[in-house]
Amino acid sequence: MSPAEARAPYFQADYDPIPSGTSRPTVLVVEDDENSLFILKKILQTKGYRVLQAWDGQQAVEIVEQQSLNLILLDLQLPRLNGLGVVRHLRQNLDFECVPVVIMTGHEPEKYRGTAIKAGCDDFLLKPIDLDRLDAVLDYFAPLRAVA
Repeated sequence: MSPAEARAPYFQADYDPIPSGTSRPTVLVVEDDENSLFILKKILQTKGYRVLQAWDGQQAVEIVEQQSLNLILLDLQLPRLNGLGVVRHLRQNLDFECVPVVIMTGHEPEKYRGTAIKAGCDDFLLKPIDLDRLDAVLDYFAPLRAVA
């Protein structure tokens, strides 16, 4: 059994479709490292975001096809379909070409930033993620708005 298959039940149990008409921005976090996913998810939820999660690129594509999203935070190195593959898939589909995608990686930014932008990413976060930089990305791509 592959690591992605072993995680699939956790993914399924933790995946709750967001009801339509919600006012908080929805962020999809795609991360295959369980600790990083947990921390990032908790940070986003604490800030007031609705968070969906995926362990690999193929699951990310499936979620994007089913949910309305405000932002995708996408790890570069993923099982089954890497982050660049996900972005290329999304940018080829008119229904998803405008969903902002921010790639996350711990690899050398000089080596991957240009490739990520050419593939269609909107921005780039270096791991470990600086919380001020994350706030700036969230404010730009998926700002929280006061609910009346």
